[in-house]
Amino acid sequence: MAGFRCPDEAPRGNGDAGNARERPHLRVARGTGLSAYFDSSIVTKWYLPEADSAAALRIRARYEPPAVLTHLHRVELITAWHLKVFRRELQLVTVVQALSDLADDIEAGVWQAPAYDLADVRARAEALARRYAATLGARSLDTLHVAAALALGASRFVTGDRRQAALARAARLKTTLLSPRRRRRRLNPPS
Repeated sequence: MAGFRCPDEAPRGNGDAGNARERPHLRVARGTGLSAYFDSSIVTKWYLPEADSAAALRIRARYEPPAVLTHLHRVELITAWHLKVFRRELQLVTVVQALSDLADDIEAGVWQAPAYDLADVRARAEALARRYAATLGARSLDTLHVAAALALGASRFVTGDRRQAALARAARLKTTLLSPRRRRRRLNPPS
């Protein structure tokens, strides 16, 4: 499954569809509590080739499936992935394959649709926005994801977005931030 590869297995790139039938299915842990809520930025790195996909997959390997996939994830993933085509970062065939892989993973039970009260998520998001938007700069969808994690009783929030991580920490969630690697600049360049 695309999102649940071994940590050293890279996501497929630019249209290398592979054969979905040949992918191994993972054992699905039923009846376990939600240990981590993965933001869409992290989920994207499991299905599409990005610079830090390997690091995101290593984080994923720490948690037993199923993972939660909310309605927020689904809309954000479809939109964000197609925007990558619009911006010419990816070919459409790559996005179509990633969406197919995601659908296969949903069907295989490695993703779990949550049972939560949308009014509760909205109320939590509004409270978070009132309290933190002006100071942390978190965006609406980021706030909704943190609110959903709280409503679901997640013990950890995993994201690649600094502002969203700050919001999750402010909401008293344990937070894992996948930071993109930056080149180290030399203070004194060689002469």
